[in-house]
Amino acid sequence: MDQTAWAERVRAQMDYEWSRKGPPEGFPSLPPLPTGRYTDPAFYALEREHLWKKAWLLAGRDEDLPEPGSYRTFDRTGSPLLIVRGRDGLLRGFFNTCQHRGAPVVRETCGAAQRLRCQYHSWTYDLDGTLLQVPDRRDFTELDMSQRALKPVRCEVYEGWVFVNEDSGAPPLREWLGPIAAEWSPLRGADLRAHGTRCERIPANWKTVADAFLETYHVRTIHPQTVAKLLDHRGAAMGLFAYGHSRMVTPKWEKAIEEQRAREGPFPEIPDLDPLYSETNPAYSLFPNLITPLDTIGFPFIRFWPIDVETTDVEWTFYGPPAETRSVEQAWEVYIKIFDEVMEEDFMNLAPMQRSVASGALESIPLSYQERRIYHLHEEIDRVIGRDRIPETLQVSPRLEPFWERG
Repeated sequence: MDQTAWAERVRAQMDYEWSRKGPPEGFPSLPPLPTGRYTDPAFYALEREHLWKKAWLLAGRDEDLPEPGSYRTFDRTGSPLLIVRGRDGLLRGFFNTCQHRGAPVVRETCGAAQRLRCQYHSWTYDLDGTLLQVPDRRDFTELDMSQRALKPVRCEVYEGWVFVNEDSGAPPLREWLGPIAAEWSPLRGADLRAHGTRCERIPANWKTVADAFLETYHVRTIHPQTVAKLLDHRGAAMGLFAYGHSRMVTPKWEKAIEEQRAREGPFPEIPDLDPLYSETNPAYSLFPNLITPLDTIGFPFIRFWPIDVETTDVEWTFYGPPAETRSVEQAWEVYIKIFDEVMEEDFMNLAPMQRSVASGALESIPLSYQERRIYHLHEEIDRVIGRDRIPETLQVSPRLEPFWERG
């Protein structure tokens, strides 16, 4: 990607956002969101059946599976999935389901194996999913072992991040990422390493949680002593992409930039990034459940995993250049602790919001121009589920496609 051209385009967008007196000419009125989308068990069931099993979901990192036979399980969609590195070095995804009676072929969350063996009847599979051995084979009169391989799951890698998708008809990962694949290329993701993971269970619908990370309208109220001292939300430049993805680049206050430059720290930075990364907070959303606010030293990948209609696991992992000294490790520990405090500021509002929405006190949710990324997320949810499956009272009217960046 030409970082300079990208940065110039984003700066022009920020200049416009600072100067505008209202939404741009021709921007559509966004119909209020029905609150039943956050509370209705039937709508949640549609999401479980049609959304999570059709989306590319981040499941781990390439370096976590270093050798042939290395494996990890993944069950956030409700399906028992397995990622394993083959003898040819390739990562493959399967359902962790023996094709005899359905028992798992691995039981640990991670490990290494030369064969995948069901612990119920010892049906044994090779690392490429091929069925190799069936005990008492003579007792199966018409068993075609070639038709009993492990059921595959789409598994692809982008810059070291491993994604899975249960939909065999989904577009390839790179196509699905669209312009974001190019915009993230300067981050050199394959060279980064994890520096800590957190997970917190929140008593709120996953969209209640996700919506909080898609706008800066709340920054002055919820983060007055933290984020509000760093970012000027008035200049936030947003981009909407196909497949429900979006970008939001928010400028930092000049004083915050000066203080940041004056501080000397032990962090190694991602090399050769455009100065825009130091002057702003570029934040991206990958549909349906990944948010990342980028920085020159590294960044968290924040994911929202639905547990039930009113409960969500929020999981975040930090990635940055490898920490080669103890001082860098300690600096990361301090940085993560500070970020945890910002996350808690967001979390404190979510459970009360969910209770209020569920009470019936709020019939619908009016969204502003600043909150258009939220509407964009909901439009894509309906596209993936299929509007014909959704009750009319819970549908979102498509309005934003003319405003997508095609890049």
